Amino acid sequence: MFNIKYFFQNISITILLIILTSSQSQRLSHELLGGWNEKEITEQEPDYLQTIQSVETYISEQGYSLDETDIIPFGFFKQLVNGINYRILCAVKEKTSNTPTIYDINFHKSNSEMKMIYAKNPEDSGKNLSDKDKKKLETAIIKYYFEKLYKVKELDIQYEYHNFDGLSQYAVYDVIAELGNEKEKVSKRMLVIYRNDKTFTVETELNEQE
Repeated sequence: MFNIKYFFQNISITILLIILTSSQSQRLSHELLGGWNEKEITEQEPDYLQTIQSVETYISEQGYSLDETDIIPFGFFKQLVNGINYRILCAVKEKTSNTPTIYDINFHKSNSEMKMIYAKNPEDSGKNLSDKDKKKLETAIIKYYFEKLYKVKELDIQYEYHNFDGLSQYAVYDVIAELGNEKEKVSKRMLVIYRNDKTFTVETELNEQE
């Protein structure tokens, strides 16, 4: 006897599997075609650990003291071109400062060794965020501070960075937010990231350590 309930359940499962398979295939195709594929930043990933250690070596060579400097990674990417390439987008700042320098650093991995291809400091792209997207950015900040019981009073985008080669949708916003609650008013500086999934995420606060 035909069971229409199980029929529609099977159809739903089949459609879900097709969507998941298609999504995975698109990511794989993008990577195989030489595109940058964003990877999760986790210390459980050996390639990430090796890459960030190479970043620390480079930053130290630029005159920074690692004991007095924060390295804040917010983008980790893999690319299959002439072997394996890794790329890190990060902010670097002294612990006593809230002013970051953005770095875009690319490494080629060969025989378990990382060789730096380039290190760039992306320039400010100019304040061209639309009112609609600025509202989305503000919403991300409101959500971030909701649990901390702060309300957003005012936002000031200090810098915008869009010019990351090969990452057409990726953008970084250096933002100062004036916050308040019943007891106090504070000013927070933060990095907000816009990724290919068209979402804004507050990545980290940049205020100096007390």
